[in-house]
Amino acid sequence: MRVIAATILALLLFAPAATAKEGVRARLESRLDLNARAGSEITVKWRLYIRDSGRPFDAGELFVRLRSKGSGAPTRAYGKGDRGRYTARVRVPRGGLGGIRFGLMGYRSFPGGESEPAPVFFPLDNDPF
Repeated sequence: MRVIAATILALLLFAPAATAKEGVRARLESRLDLNARAGSEITVKWRLYIRDSGRPFDAGELFVRLRSKGSGAPTRAYGKGDRGRYTARVRVPRGGLGGIRFGLMGYRSFPGGESEPAPVFFPLDNDPF
């Protein structure tokens, strides 16, 4: 009975957080040099907004992730800003730019106190890839 009560309580506490991110979209606001040299740092500007209302979306641990055009590992940098507008300096992955994603870092917890990263990614309106 305690397990059922704990599960219901967890659903009630965490459901609003999950639904708050639904409908959030990203828009790239800086020109992205698709031929940027691997290893160089570029500045990426973006905004997050709620699709239905157009209101800005604000949260902590927002990031940009660049995917490699080749076999290099993706790179990530956390954004600075507020009111839905963010900027980050991020290194171009080995192999060059192959994609871009914007996300919010979250964490999944397990019994026993262990956790793992569980990022949420937002659809991008003007994906240059």
